[in-house]
Amino acid sequence: MRAAARLRGVHKPGRNDPCPCGSGRKFKFCHGAVAVAATPAPDAAATRACGPCTACCEGWAEGEVRGHRMHAGRHCHFLHEGACTIYDERPQSPCRNFVCGWLRPGSPFPEAFRPDRCGVILVPMRWRGRAAWVLLSAGRDPDVEMVAWMQRHAQATGEPFFYQQHGERLGYGPPAFQLEMLQKVQRGERLW
Repeated sequence: MRAAARLRGVHKPGRNDPCPCGSGRKFKFCHGAVAVAATPAPDAAATRACGPCTACCEGWAEGEVRGHRMHAGRHCHFLHEGACTIYDERPQSPCRNFVCGWLRPGSPFPEAFRPDRCGVILVPMRWRGRAAWVLLSAGRDPDVEMVAWMQRHAQATGEPFFYQQHGERLGYGPPAFQLEMLQKVQRGERLW
């Protein structure tokens, strides 16, 4: 699952392999594309890479990999020395299906929101046909500045978000989003 190992040359992706950035495109059409001199430089979000970040493999994004369960406090069994030991053979779920919102091409999120820097993983989701976000704790709750940034982003784009602070699950978005979230809580359903 770790793109960091592949980008450092430990495992070189093949041209037809999925790009390790998580975009879902083939490597040859994404980070393995041949640059043309006349092409303007891509924005920072389009060229992002995991680097040393392994937050999704450290158990913050829950899942099971080859019979080994990972959850908060228990990282992936196959994560060693900051790299995935089964990267080329990693399963579709949860590894290949996982999308880090900070890494997505065109990501609106600032550099400071890289999960290993802020302690939060930005997970894209959908709500009523529009983009929405989960700020998944990866060791820390979102701080005041991050929540304020996300609120401004939600107001500008209409993209609501869920987050957790001090063990309480919260959300920010339009009244319909707030009502739907409250109804889920009352029914005992998971918010995300």
